[in-house]
Amino acid sequence: MKNIFIPIISVLMLAFSSSVFAEEELTVKVNQHAYFPGGQTALATWLSENLKYPQECIDKKVEGEVIVSFIVERDGSITGIHMEQSVDSKLDAEAKRVVGVMPNWVAAEMNGVKTRSRLMLPIRFTLPQTK
Repeated sequence: MKNIFIPIISVLMLAFSSSVFAEEELTVKVNQHAYFPGGQTALATWLSENLKYPQECIDKKVEGEVIVSFIVERDGSITGIHMEQSVDSKLDAEAKRVVGVMPNWVAAEMNGVKTRSRLMLPIRFTLPQTK
């Protein structure tokens, strides 16, 4: 029987870590933060279905929380993916990969106008429990 492991994903503080960019200025207040379609529960489900725990990290028993920052553009697309907190290069690469293939988000709004915003997404890699 094949064991299937779904990593535990930490998505708390996602929308609370957003900031908005003008061309050179950083504005920290928005009326509506950018969000994943369907909200945090949908994001956690999407991540658990698409995030792949690197086998080498499982073998070496590497786990922990990485934090990925990215920009949600006015059209909802994801750009500017950057590691804010690292655990292991393979976990970092997987976190960046999965953020890069996310479906479009709903963009942040300021006074009814869609605007770019930076979000920080914590992703927790937890080793599967052995029986």
